[in-house]
Amino acid sequence: MIYSSEATAPEATATTAKEAKSLTDGVLLANSNPNVILPWVSFGTYKLGKTTGRESIVQAIQQGYRCIDTAFIYGGETTERQVGLAIQDALQQGIVERHELVIQSRQWRKYHGYEPTLECLNLSLKRLQLDYIDSWLIHWPGPAWSTMNRRKDAIEEHGAWHYAVHSPEDLPTLRADTWRAMEKALQDGKVRSIGVSNFSISHLERLKQTAVVWPPAVNQIECHPLFPQTELLDYCAKEGIVVQAYASLGGQDAGKNFWQKLYPLTKGTPPVTKLLNAPPVVSLANQVNRTPAQVLLRWALEKNMAVVPKTSNAQRLTENAAIFDFSLSAEQMMELERSLTERLEQAAMAEGGTVEGMARLCWRSDPLRLLDFD
Repeated sequence: MIYSSEATAPEATATTAKEAKSLTDGVLLANSNPNVILPWVSFGTYKLGKTTGRESIVQAIQQGYRCIDTAFIYGGETTERQVGLAIQDALQQGIVERHELVIQSRQWRKYHGYEPTLECLNLSLKRLQLDYIDSWLIHWPGPAWSTMNRRKDAIEEHGAWHYAVHSPEDLPTLRADTWRAMEKALQDGKVRSIGVSNFSISHLERLKQTAVVWPPAVNQIECHPLFPQTELLDYCAKEGIVVQAYASLGGQDAGKNFWQKLYPLTKGTPPVTKLLNAPPVVSLANQVNRTPAQVLLRWALEKNMAVVPKTSNAQRLTENAAIFDFSLSAEQMMELERSLTERLEQAAMAEGGTVEGMARLCWRSDPLRLLDFD
C-alpha cells in the first residue's frame, strides 16, 4: 500500500535541544515543504538485524519515537524494506498516523549524479512503500568503489583513489548534480526536506556555490566527546544547518585494540572496550546518576545536536529516550572532552598517527574516511 502525502503537518513541537521535553520535540528544518520538524531524538536502524529490524522499529514507534533514520545501503540494501514493513505495521495497528512520522533516508554514493540520484530515490520510495520521504540526505561526499575487497598494499602503492569509480576532479560537479536532483525531488513533493551527511566545511562551501536550495536542512555527522568537531558545528550553526550526530555512543567500527591503545589493560580494572565504558564517561555518569549512554546522548543535546541512537533492546530503547529531565554543565562537558582528548593525544603520539585520524571511529575501512578531498 502506498500512503498518501496529503496529511497535515506533523504534530510536533519546535524547541531547542536543551528545551526538549519529549520524543515529539524537535527542530524545524530549513527549506522543508511542507514544514518538517525533526525530533531531537530519532531511532537509528544502522546494523539492525534482518530478523529483528522490523519488530524493533515497531517497538520504537510504540515507545514514542517519531523519526526513523535509515539509508539506501543499510543492511546490504535490505533495511529500507524492513522500515517500510514496520511503518505499515504501525499504521495498520493504529499506533501512529503517517503524518506523525518523520522518515529519513539517504542517497548512496554509487548513484552520484542527476539521473542516478533520482533513480536511487525511486528505489528507496518503492522499498519504503511510501510516496514521500520526510528528510532525504546525501549519504557520503566521496566516490563509490569498484570493489569492497580493497587491498591495503595496493592502496599504499597506488594511493587512496586506486579503487575509486569517480575521479577527485569530477566529484564536486557530481555532488552539485546530485543536489540539483534532490532539489527537483523537493519541488516535486517526493521529499519534504533535503540535506547531507558526512560533509566537511569545504564540501559544504563548494556545494553552496551551485545550490539553489540553501542551506541543506541537515548535516548528519559522526560526533561525540572524543570527536567533537567544534569548527564544523560552529559553521553549521552560522549557516542554519541542523547537525544530527550519529555514533553518539561511540559507533561500532573501533575494535578492542583501539581502546586498549587509549586505556592499556591494568591489573584489577575492567578493560575499556568502547566509549560507553571509558573512565571519564563512566565517572560523569556516576556523578549525575545516569547511565553512560544517557550522558553521551545528553552531551549532544547540550550542543544543540539531534541524535539517532540505535538498539534492539527494549530496556535501552527506554533508556535512550530518558534524557530530557537532566542536564550537563559546561564544566562537566569540558572536563569530559579534555580527559578523552588527553588520552587520544598520548595514543596518537605513541602510534605516530594523528589525533583526528584516531578520533574518527566510523568508516574505518574507507581510504578517504578523513574527508580530506575536494
